[in-house]
Amino acid sequence: MISALDDTLLALADPTRRRIFEVLFAGESSVAEVATAIGAEQDELSNHVVILEEAGLITRRRQGNGEFIAADPTPLEVAAEWINTNRELWAMRSQIEETGPAPASPQ
Repeated sequence: MISALDDTLLALADPTRRRIFEVLFAGESSVAEVATAIGAEQDELSNHVVILEEAGLITRRRQGNGEFIAADPTPLEVAAEWINTNRELWAMRSQIEETGPAPASPQ
């Protein structure tokens, strides 16, 4: 689980890769269309596409001379679970710091 989380967070740490992923929310697109949408050259996207694909955030397929990519949000579930768990733990910690620790129960 940690490896999948690391891969997802590292892939989305780069603003260009986040933008690619956001463009793909609309559906599958050719690499050329994505390049145009984000204002980049297709060659620039190559490394980003590989990283997103290795993290499981996109799928890639070839059709004729074109290459098409699509978003796969499944790895976001692992990241969201980790974020939500830690957010809840921090909220509990904040509450304890504000109110003080609960009194010890008599033994």
